[in-house]
This record gives sequence, structure tokens and C-alpha cells, in this order.
Amino acid sequence: MAKQAQAGELRTRIYIRKTVKSVDDEGSPIEKEQSVFAPEEPERVWHCKWVNAYGTEAMAAMQFKVQEPATLTMRYSPLIRPDCRIYKLGDPAPYEIISVNDVEDRHRWLEVKVHRKEAAR
Repeated sequence: MAKQAQAGELRTRIYIRKTVKSVDDEGSPIEKEQSVFAPEEPERVWHCKWVNAYGTEAMAAMQFKVQEPATLTMRYSPLIRPDCRIYKLGDPAPYEIISVNDVEDRHRWLEVKVHRKEAAR
């Protein structure tokens, strides 16, 4: 896994959203997704290095029935947390965050493990 990335490797464009819970006028709960960075403004595109799982990591993921595991390396932001969802640009299905690692606790790079959100059965 990459502990850092060169600027040219940050090719994959993503959106990072969080779920906001509120209540409507009638008292019914509403869940809405909004951008982590600027909820009122147009959504900000974030760049990252996207590496799909392969080899023994992919085999272990298949045993645990994890769909499409990947590791993302991106610039640090304290707003990216495990309760966020990640969308690849042009892909409507979200990825769930498994873990967020502040590499060497330097607040420079984040290493984020994700997998495809599984549909309900």
C-alpha cells in the first residue's frame, strides 16, 4: 500500500458525502446526503490515488464477502471520517469507508480503505 503519492498519481476524481438526518414539517425523519466540504455550494471534486485490491488481499476479501475492496491515498482532511460515503465521478453506487489512516500522524496523507456498499437482500 502506498504511504504517499506523487501529484501525477492523484488521477481518480471522487466526491465525499455524509448522511445528514433531520425532521420534516410533519415530524417524519429525513436522511439526506450532502458534501462534506461545502454543503451549500456546488460539490467539490477530490483527487486521490485509487488502488483496487489484488492478490491475497482480494482473496481474503472474497472470503468475507466484501465487494470491490480498494485503497485510496489522498491529501489529509479532518472532515473525512468512517461515516462518510465515497462516490467515483460518473459512478452512482457509493463506496463505504472501512478505515481511515492518518499516515504517520503527520496530517499530510490519508490512506482510506473502502468497499462497495452491498445492496439489501
